[in-house]
Amino acid sequence: MENDSEQARASNMEEDKAISPNNGKDFDVGSASDIEMAVNLDYYKEKREMATNILAKLDSEVKRMSFKKNGSECCIYTVPKPLRHVNWKAYDPLLISIGPLHRENTRLEAMEKEKLKFFKKLTERHGMDEKKIIDIVISIENQEERLRHCYSEKFKLIESRDFVEMILLDAVFIIQFLSESKDDKGPKNFEPRMTFDIREDLMLLENQLPLFIIQEIYDHVNPPSQDGTTIPFLDLAKCHFGKLKFSQGAETSPGVKGSRHFTDLLRNLMLNGAIQRSYSLNPTMLKYNAVMLRKAGVKFRVTEDKCLVNITFDKGVMKIPRLEVDHCFERLVRNIMALEQCCNPFEAYVCSYIKFMNLLIDSSEDVALLVRKGIILNWLGEDAAVTNLINHFCQNIDDNYTCFGVISQEVNAHYESRFNHMKATLKHVYFANIWRGTATVAAAILLILTLIQTIKSFL
Repeated sequence: MENDSEQARASNMEEDKAISPNNGKDFDVGSASDIEMAVNLDYYKEKREMATNILAKLDSEVKRMSFKKNGSECCIYTVPKPLRHVNWKAYDPLLISIGPLHRENTRLEAMEKEKLKFFKKLTERHGMDEKKIIDIVISIENQEERLRHCYSEKFKLIESRDFVEMILLDAVFIIQFLSESKDDKGPKNFEPRMTFDIREDLMLLENQLPLFIIQEIYDHVNPPSQDGTTIPFLDLAKCHFGKLKFSQGAETSPGVKGSRHFTDLLRNLMLNGAIQRSYSLNPTMLKYNAVMLRKAGVKFRVTEDKCLVNITFDKGVMKIPRLEVDHCFERLVRNIMALEQCCNPFEAYVCSYIKFMNLLIDSSEDVALLVRKGIILNWLGEDAAVTNLINHFCQNIDDNYTCFGVISQEVNAHYESRFNHMKATLKHVYFANIWRGTATVAAAILLILTLIQTIKSFL
């Protein structure tokens, strides 16, 4: 029996070997630690490949940012939505689109024909031939990538050919328009109102071309002459924008020469000759308006300084350059403030100036006081219109930085002095004019004599 059972067991083992896929050979599946190591190795390789791809992508993006000179060349921005919501009309062109940001605006299509007319004028100029035109186009093509980097938007849908053509027509239009606007009449084929609207459109932050490309095309069209008859492009632009009161008498300072586009040029003209001030975080802010300060003895005087931001305060006297407020003032200032918020947030001197004036002007009475002192020249009519304009400038503007912290601290301290209030009250109430002053002195003398007489009667 035992022999039969052993033979049966041996027979079953042989069958198992025959059924086994290894044909009876031994198979070593390995230890658990070996399997874990293999899995970890595959996981590491996968993660390493992902990291390599990410670094390669970042490296590629960094290389695309190769056009840098003292920082990014991006200088033409879409106005931030919080600022645009306050008054979108201040940032949109009325008549003409310059550059790619408003290129698709159908409302501005009529001026595209005028650009072609101006281009035709250029080709018909004496000394202009096909070779010069081709050289200009090639120059734009060679700098297309740099030009695209000047804009905060990417414009991937604008093909290279269309982009170059746009830059060419817009730059030629600007050159011709400025050349024909050297006198007050402006281009002959535009009505005065159209000329005015185009001039305003050329100020807008979103409606710009980089100045370097306009300068380059201008030099092709008007090569420098030995007799000095050719006007440098920057001087031509200054002549055009110099009609604004704040820029009169501005010299070609380093800041003006380094302007990147017309909005930046206007800002540099506005700040030309500005007093150097420290720009600080969370500074002291002005607490009191003009009428309140006058009651505390602060005197307001207008200065002949052309730089708007050169406000000074010394020995109770606040000196402020004259501010002319007309119907184009809002668009100009809002676009310069938008530029500072996008490009110069830590040197926003115009924003700081507007913040200071906003705190100084709280009502139409404050405007009326500054108008009487010759500090504000109001072309809007009612004082309330100026108040409303100034008070709305700073909506959605960051308040953490200003360069008027020191002045504000000194002015606040002057107002909070009781002695200054007493002295001001004595002047404004008892010595407001010669008759009241004489009556006050006579009453004081009479009071003194009465007091002396009373004392003598008791002696």
